[in-house]
Amino acid sequence: MATTTDIPVITSSFTEYAIFIVLLPMLAFPVILFLGRLFNGNETWVKSAKEGGLIALPIMVASFILSLILIVEFMGSGTGSYYIGDWLNFGWIGADGMTIEEKVFGVGIYIDHVTVMLLFVASFLCMLINIFSIGYMNTDPVNDNRNHRFYAEFVLFCSGMLGMVLADSFLWLFIFWELMGLCSYLLIGFYYERPSAAYAAKKAFLTTRVGDVFLVIGLVMLWNMFGSLDYSVVFNPDNIAAVDAGELQMALGMMFIGAVGKSAQFPLHVWLPDAMEGPTPVSALIHAATMVNAGLYLVARMFPFFGAPAMAGELVDLAFIIAAIGGITAVMAAAIAFVQDDLKKVLAYSTMSQLAYIFTGLGAALWLANTPGMEKYAIVAFGAALFHLFNHAMAKGMLFMASGSVIHEMHHAHHDVHHHDDHGDDHGDDHHDDHHDEFDAQSMSNMGGLASKMPITATAMLVGSASIMGLPLIGGFWSKEGIIANAWRVALEDPRFFLPAFCVLLGAAMTGFYMSRMWLKTFAGKPKTEVAEHVHEQTPWIPIPLVTLTFVTLSSVILAGMMFTHWSSDSGYAFFSEKGLIDGLIYEFEHVFLNSDAFYFVLTYVAIFIGAIVGPGLAMALYGGALKEGEKAKGWMQPIINLSARVNEKRGFDNSAWADSGLSVALKERLYFDKWYDTAMLKIVAGFAVLCAIFDRKVIDGTIKTIESSSQKISLSVRKLTTGSARDYIMMAALGVLVIYAMLEVRI
Repeated sequence: MATTTDIPVITSSFTEYAIFIVLLPMLAFPVILFLGRLFNGNETWVKSAKEGGLIALPIMVASFILSLILIVEFMGSGTGSYYIGDWLNFGWIGADGMTIEEKVFGVGIYIDHVTVMLLFVASFLCMLINIFSIGYMNTDPVNDNRNHRFYAEFVLFCSGMLGMVLADSFLWLFIFWELMGLCSYLLIGFYYERPSAAYAAKKAFLTTRVGDVFLVIGLVMLWNMFGSLDYSVVFNPDNIAAVDAGELQMALGMMFIGAVGKSAQFPLHVWLPDAMEGPTPVSALIHAATMVNAGLYLVARMFPFFGAPAMAGELVDLAFIIAAIGGITAVMAAAIAFVQDDLKKVLAYSTMSQLAYIFTGLGAALWLANTPGMEKYAIVAFGAALFHLFNHAMAKGMLFMASGSVIHEMHHAHHDVHHHDDHGDDHGDDHHDDHHDEFDAQSMSNMGGLASKMPITATAMLVGSASIMGLPLIGGFWSKEGIIANAWRVALEDPRFFLPAFCVLLGAAMTGFYMSRMWLKTFAGKPKTEVAEHVHEQTPWIPIPLVTLTFVTLSSVILAGMMFTHWSSDSGYAFFSEKGLIDGLIYEFEHVFLNSDAFYFVLTYVAIFIGAIVGPGLAMALYGGALKEGEKAKGWMQPIINLSARVNEKRGFDNSAWADSGLSVALKERLYFDKWYDTAMLKIVAGFAVLCAIFDRKVIDGTIKTIESSSQKISLSVRKLTTGSARDYIMMAALGVLVIYAMLEVRI
């Protein structure tokens, strides 16, 4: 079975150059690495080239511009593909022993609305993270003479993500998927001299490899069914109709486990918080912008299978599993975020929770697409999930970079306060100083009152937090509301979905609490340490991406009016095809706030109430407070700080009983999943490795050594026969002839 579908071939003057979106950063990898080794320590290389940062930047800008050209050219034109050429072909003899079957593996790009969304997210954020990195990485002495390694690994990682998005087959998707996995290992372990960083890198690599094993199994099953992994073959409705539904569901389920590992969902979530050991640009890159979205992209790519008429009603069990994993992870990660004091670890668990929202939304969309009579709702559900991916990537990328800005300036302030003139202290992100005071620049317990000292960072983190919380009219509100509504829409039809539907609704309240808690502990109240009193924004480059992403997040209301909530994967929907901007805005406002269906009307306001009032109000009661006397925040932040102070004064209460409870302790211990992971690694994996070593030493090496010694003995014996006497050689030849004759006689 290798019948191609009627995916139109893209014909344009630009398409042949689109491959450079991937190739440019890939080619920049060896260049930066080579130049870094050649000029390491050179003053011009350090100051003028920023140790490779100013080589990587124009490359990422070029990839972004090329991506924009591709997006603009094919926006609204639907699905298309462009075949670049063959990269591998071979053949083997058929079952009849005569026929030679030839297999050709080609290289091409595939464009649909999913490609467009992820391509913009990846290229845009990679460019902004590059800008942020120049300010962050090149101003700390701890990174001197090794930043070239960071930028080389960075551009290769970006190449992997961009290649995965543009791939025209599951095979190439997997190749670039693994390239990202390798680069994430290198980036997380950037400070490899630290045991914790080395451990975190290995933990991330091994955990995601567990998922990748299942992904490979799923791809092999898909190959066995379709005879190809090209989208043009596997997405063909006729080909889908010819395969067994149960086998297809099993293959897609195996692939979904790979997505669970890559996007850090339960139970393969343990690697993500430890990945904070890498520099903050790594956090933004891996945890928000690119890598964790790869798993979501893989699930989104499954949409044509669920939408195929021949599979109607056959794949709903898998859709439920996807939604259920998302719902469980959303609540679990949000609960753990409640008790985290490490700024970036709060964001790490928030990332897990928000990705889980998207998985739940995708699960609902896939269920609707696979259920006869509900297909019309699938586009809205699918669009809401993809729009939340966009909103989350923008907001969370901004939040990770804002957290990096806070940590960066806290390190510098700590250095200034303690007059560390030798620069031998540790200023790198996630690198706690080795001084007697053991000051932790990432702990929110050492912050407070930074709203007046870091206005740009505080604003960015406020807008990003509001988007993640789903405050009305800002960022994630539009997409989050759509995910909750569609999860409940499915739950009314399939009672199993009450679990994920309830989880995402509960998660809305939990998100409102822990995101408000994070912002208030960092920026509101009085400074908790002397270091916090001396913090101020001083590092160039860093504010650029923060300001840019602030405006992008605030513009989401316009994107909602442009019908991003109806973003589809198929060619039947085109950009602006339904409504213009004004009509789209009116539609969204009416649909969200004045829904004619009483159930969804109430559901919307319940979600707004618990997410925008209950959660933040509880956080204000516990952690709110006024700034230090004489200090004021910017006008748009001061009312929030004043409100938090009033709520804290009137409604504040002692939560020490909760803080000391068994549940709180369990949450601080990450529900003990990490201990179970360590136990499994030490007792099972390590034990298996020891057994393999013993088997290798005793059996494999023993066998080889036995053969070696035996052959030596035989050779010595044979050597004794070489006497140099012609008579002896004639006798041995005669005996040999007699033996051969005897053997022939016996055979006859």
